[in-house]
This record gives sequence, structure tokens and C-alpha cells, in this order.
Amino acid sequence: MTNTIQCTLTGNIESVAQVNYLLSQDGLRFKIKTLPTDDIPTGIHSWQVAPNTSSDGVIGSLYLEAMTETVQEEQWLIAGRVVQLGKRGQFVQLKVSRPGQKTLKISVLGSSKHMKIGELWEVVAKRQRDTLILHRALPQVEHNSNSRAASKKNRSHKPVESRKYKHESTFQQTQTTLLQQALTRLSDDHYPSKSTLAAPPTETIDRVLATLKQKTGVKDWQLDLPKQRGRTRWEWEAFSPSTQQQARVSLKGNYIHVYYYQFPDIPSPSVDSQSYDRLIVTPLGAARSIGASCFQILIGPYEVVLDCGTRPKGYDPLPALDYLDNPNLLLISHSHQDHLGAVPVFHSRYPGARMISTHGTREIAHVMLRDGLKIQQLNEDSPELFDETDLEQTLFQLETQPVGKDFEPLPGLMVRFINAGHILGAACIYLRYKDMSLLYTGDFHTTNSRSTNGLNLAELPEADILITESTYGSSVHPARRNQETALMESIAEVVQAGGNVLIPSFALGRAQEILLAIRTSKLFNKLTVPIFVDGLVRAVTEVFRENLDLLPIPVQNLVKINGQEPFFDKTSIPPIISIEHFRERPIAIAKPSVIVASSGMLTGGPSVYYASVLLERENAAIFISGYTDEESPGRLLQSLKTGDTIELDGKPITVKAQIKRFNLSAHTDKVGLGQVINKVKPKHLVLIHGELEALHQVARSGDNQSLFYIHIPAVGDKIELGVAPEQLSRQQIAKIQQPQEFDVMVETFGTDAWLRVPEEVVEKDPRWQTLSISGIIKARWDGVNLKLAPMQPEMIIQEEEIEAGLKSGKDCCAVCQFFSGRFCESPDSPLFERRVDPLAICDQFQSKVQDLSTLDTDLLLAEEVD
Repeated sequence: MTNTIQCTLTGNIESVAQVNYLLSQDGLRFKIKTLPTDDIPTGIHSWQVAPNTSSDGVIGSLYLEAMTETVQEEQWLIAGRVVQLGKRGQFVQLKVSRPGQKTLKISVLGSSKHMKIGELWEVVAKRQRDTLILHRALPQVEHNSNSRAASKKNRSHKPVESRKYKHESTFQQTQTTLLQQALTRLSDDHYPSKSTLAAPPTETIDRVLATLKQKTGVKDWQLDLPKQRGRTRWEWEAFSPSTQQQARVSLKGNYIHVYYYQFPDIPSPSVDSQSYDRLIVTPLGAARSIGASCFQILIGPYEVVLDCGTRPKGYDPLPALDYLDNPNLLLISHSHQDHLGAVPVFHSRYPGARMISTHGTREIAHVMLRDGLKIQQLNEDSPELFDETDLEQTLFQLETQPVGKDFEPLPGLMVRFINAGHILGAACIYLRYKDMSLLYTGDFHTTNSRSTNGLNLAELPEADILITESTYGSSVHPARRNQETALMESIAEVVQAGGNVLIPSFALGRAQEILLAIRTSKLFNKLTVPIFVDGLVRAVTEVFRENLDLLPIPVQNLVKINGQEPFFDKTSIPPIISIEHFRERPIAIAKPSVIVASSGMLTGGPSVYYASVLLERENAAIFISGYTDEESPGRLLQSLKTGDTIELDGKPITVKAQIKRFNLSAHTDKVGLGQVINKVKPKHLVLIHGELEALHQVARSGDNQSLFYIHIPAVGDKIELGVAPEQLSRQQIAKIQQPQEFDVMVETFGTDAWLRVPEEVVEKDPRWQTLSISGIIKARWDGVNLKLAPMQPEMIIQEEEIEAGLKSGKDCCAVCQFFSGRFCESPDSPLFERRVDPLAICDQFQSKVQDLSTLDTDLLLAEEVD
């Protein structure tokens, strides 16, 4: 028996928020991925199922294969190839291939000491609640023919790039031909077009509209223009003028399947909601690090989640979602994976929670999340976080709201998206409930770039709590335009000398910035050297081109006024061409060229291949254009010199190419952070999304420590409005809570004056207690303000001695021009730099002119206690 799943579970099917679950006889609810029929039977039945598990054997969901004729005993038999074994036999993961169906990786707690990775085993498990635990295991015999076939299959998957050409002349002919083919491959629209569907006929649209009316009971739905999603699906936005409701309709495949998601009405507030008076922040990720950004916000009666991203590497890619209780709402700042990547997981766990982003973020999410799913499926070491069904449901039910307008997703909760200046669609998120408010910056930049306008400080409201990224909190960016100019000049220098340039780029944001810079650079107006685009960059750039109205006006004008394509164009100088197949990659670097490819940190994607080839060429260059993780190959590469060795994709490489770094970051620096902090004026400043050194640099900057409660939280730490951090003293808390200045009343009695300090300050301000501990305070008038300082007993004695010396009329240290702060400053005196008696005198005495009328500028005030 090989690659078999024989699992049976008994229960009844129930639906919650359009999601189906199998309720087992022991009361557990399992999410259903697929049903064998559209007709959902009622009552208790036994089902043949295929489990979808986490690495610790927990059943996350089920594929229902068929319903049995009679109720049967529960069983869990799985046969497949061992692909992973836990330490000390904690678990075994089996890869089960199913012809015509999705290959599954199923984990079971426990293993056999005889198991080895690559072997076929049959496992019988028992279910304890939602976890599969190994009961017995048997090795399976693998036929030789299968082994030979597998070996042949493995040989056939060697990269084409590793082949060696025997004849240089044949290679030159081949590369020239393929290069010409690449140059002529573009469509008439001058940019790569995805596979398009025939527009839905009128009768199909009528059926879609009729189904929507039937499902909702609303008769006046108006459909927007259809938008293609993927290769087989159309999507419409719908609006009802009479009810002011929105809806979304999807048509998929050769057969008509209509799905709809009617955005929920705002429910009426409950009586209990009026009693909530809380604002609590709990980081679930991106705390003291970068990755898996996610924050639980308890505001009033609601549980709101801000972002839900993944970590780019490691065994624990998800944020700490177990801290969540029953979230009402998820708000997404932008579509980078570290802020978006776990949204399908969130939706799978909490299908009743609304999900809202900007329009631009949702458009890009279609590309980014599909790429995340693809990486999971191709990488055996990557855990399966979600599947195609989760992805489709998430994207379909993700609502959008415009930038700059308040909306009310829950009763009394006001939300506003504010342009963040990071990438297309990125937004800061402002929340307000009653008199409590919070601003979450997401990732932001205050400087304009070619693909987005910078954050406008004037649009930021004040807020009680500010949660801000601190990626570059310890540095100041050089002028962006200067960096861009230097990059263009460096590229031109290399390609004019006959070399190749690789620019590893983030597929979203950075790559489009570089393409636009090249497209509009005067240096490239006369260069015909091709610019090749590879990896995820192509799909993301298509989204940018399809949403031209979301880009800055200068980019729109390229198309509307000049008739030029802003990105891909085979007729432009230089030509910008996409790489559509890995076999074209050697051709792209056979002649002088520029390659813009993902990933930006050289952790994966086609940039790794190009780097592995170009690093060994003396006339090539690799130009890093932004942030690289501390442990990434991109960061390591920046520290290497000619002759050093680096390992890329398992291959040792000797560095011969030129390596430079340019700062085209989409994140703000410490100057921009300071501007935002000062504009928002929060009571609590929460620093996240940065390395520890950067976080502490922001905390120490300027007057931050004396103006705000500063938090650098770990995952799970709670930050509550009005509750000071534990490490602060009473004086520090008072300094933040109390005003820095207060008014006093001056009362005169003849030639004397009394200063009356407000009773509230005397009784409640710990700073006053420190000032008045001796009962005497020194006051100094500087012409504008009266500055107070505490007087210790020894200071009082010294002041009295100085005053006595000044009034004595005799020559003494008190009236010597070298007397300062009770120390002698005459280098010729034997008392130089020593504390001296104000009434003493030495042979270096030199009198200073004293205006006795100024002596009363220093006053000793005795505290009056009523």
C-alpha cells in the first residue's frame, strides 16, 4: 500500500458565516475544505476524509471525499513518503500523492526509531481531540521500477543553467536568436499581458445579477465593470442605491458559479458596549524585531487586529494568534508579506471578523498572497499555512475603503486610512472610540518617491497611543535624488564597459521605483542596453499598470499626455523586457544588460541565480538598493571584498564583481520618525518593527523620554492607556504627566515679595517635593522665567558664606574674578581648581566689579506651609 489515505470521521455538517464545518460526535468542530457534493446532507453521517494538519499533528481542516452508506467506526490510516522527522521522535510528516488531487503533507505525533526520510511507511493513528497520535507504523516495500523512475525524474530536474555549451560560436548564435525572440515577445500594448478571458456575454451578466438579487432580496443592485481574477474568474463590485449596501460577485470556470459576499450592516450597539472604557495594545509580532507584524487592540467593547503578516524564514512563520479571543475586525496597512502574509490563516480561524484594507492593498494582495501559497507548495520545508480555498475566500471577502475618509466598521468605532508613502496602497490606520484614540503607522516614508507620494504630516491627527515602525530609527538617509542619480551613473558605467548589472529588488515597490528611474533617466535616453525584469516583479508591475489612477500624477502623465508606457515597453530606449521562463535567464546576461529581479535580500527567487553567475565576472556589478536582513546573503555580500567567498544556493562562489549599496529605502529615517512623533503628541509611544539598537535610539532621541511613556514591548506584553511602564520612577512619571511649566502668584509686602505656588502642584507633583525637601528653594530670574532649584543644607551654608563675603566690603574670594561655583579658577593660584572659603584670600586676588543691585537676582525662598 503506497500513497493512501483511509480516514473516516462521523458527524454532522453545519455552516457558520458561509463556512462549512464537520461537527464530530465528541463535540469538536473541523473546518471543511471541500465537499463531494453541492447538496449538504442533514443529520449524522460517516465521511471518508483527508486531514490537513499542522506540524504538531493538529487537524486544521478536512477534505471530505465521500459519504459512506452506513455509520462506520472512526479510523486514521495514512501511507506515504517520510519527508520530515521531529527531534527525539516527536513527530513524523508523510507526503501523500493523490492522482488528480492535491498532494498532502500529514503530520502525526510520535514516530518509529526505524523511520528514515525518503522511505515509504504506513501509519495508523488515533485521534485525541483535534490531534493525531501514532498508534502503529509499518514500512512499505518500494518497487525497483518506481525507484528507477524517481531517479530518472530527479535527473530530469537539473537546472538548465548548469549545462555547458561545447561550441562558443553555436552559443553566440543561440543567444542572439533567443535575445531577439525575447525582444519581440511583448504584446502590442508594450507590456506583458496575462492570459485573458473572453468578456462575459450579456446573458451571463444578467444571470449573475439575477442570482445576486435572489440571494440578497435587494432588487436595485448595480454592477461595476468586471475585473479578471486569475485565469478563470471574473469579479464585480455591486452597489445598492436604496440600501447603500455593497456586495461582491464572482463568476468562476467554464460553468457558471456565482458566489457573493454581502458586506454586513453595522449592528446596533449593545447595552454593555457603553460601559467599556479601555484601550489596550498587545503585540503579536514585529516586537523587538521585523516580521509577522500583528497587533491586538482592545478598544471599548471591541477586539481589533492591525495587520497579520508572516516571518520570511524560520520554523515559526506566524504571529502569536493564540492571544486573540474573538476578534471583530482586521485592518491591513499594506501588502508586504510581513504585514499581509498570514491574513488567510486569520480568516480561516475567525471567519466572522470583517477584513478591510485600501483598494490598492487588495489589488496587490491577489499577487502577493498567491505567491506566498506557491512558495509553500514548492518548498517541502515550508509549512502549509493555508490552501487555495482559504486564499479565494480571503480575497473575496476582503473589503476596501478609500484613503482619507472616516468610516464606521463597528458601532461607535471610527477608522481612517491615511496615505503612508511606503508603497502603493499603504496606509497609516487611525482608530477612535469615544475619547480614546490610536494611530498605527504601519510602514511609512515622509519623502515622495516615483511610485507614491510621501506621508503628509498635516494629515496626521493627535492620538493617545502611537504605534510606529522604527526600521531606520538609528540612521539618517542621504538625499534620495542623489542616491538615485548615483545608481543610474553606476549602472551606465558598467553596461557601457560591456558588463552586466544585477539589482536585487523587493518585487513590490522597490522594483517599480528602479524601473521608473531608468525609464526617465537622461543617461539611458541613448542606451539600447536591455533592462530585463524577472520573478514576482512582473506580476506586481502589472497591478501597478492596471491601477494607474493610484500612482503619482507624473507617472499618470507619462501615459495620458506623453503616450509612453511607464514600465514595460519593447520600443522604448532602453527596452524593458520581462523574463517569462527560466531558460531565458542565461540569455539575459549573455550581453551587456541590467537585471531587476526578486528577491531583494538574495534569499530566494531568480536574483540568486543571477548573483551566482555574475559574482564571478570581473566586469559585472551587483547593486543593493535597500534594507537587507541581518542574516541574509544580501547583507553578507555588502561586507565582502574581491577574492572573498560566499555560498549562494549551496554553491561556494568567489567574488570578482563590483558590489555597491544605494539607499532607496521605502521606510523613513530617524528624522521622519521624530517629525511624526512630535506631530501626533501621544501619551504612549510604542516602538516596533526594528532591530533593538534602532528601537532604543528612537527612545533616546530628543525629549522623547521626558514627554512620553515609551514602550519597547515583547510579544504578549500589554500596553494600557494611562498605565505607566513599570521601570519609571515617580519623578519620571510626574515629569511626563505634569506640565513642564506652571504659573505662580507674586504678592508684595513693601520691599519683600512672596511667590505662591499652586496648591495642586504642592500636594500632587512629586517634583515639588524634591525641590522643597529642605524648606528653602533657590530662585533665579533670567529675564523671562523664574527658575527654581532645590537647596540642600550644605548649599544653604555655602550661599550664606558667599553672601557674607559679598556684603563684607573686604577683599576675599567671594569678590575675586577667579571665583566661580565655589572653586578657584586662577591658574597662578595655589588653590587652582580647589573648593575655597568665600571669606578667604590669596596673593592672586583680583577684584571684580560688583553691582550690588543685581545681588537680589538669586533669591532664597522659604517655603510657606499653610
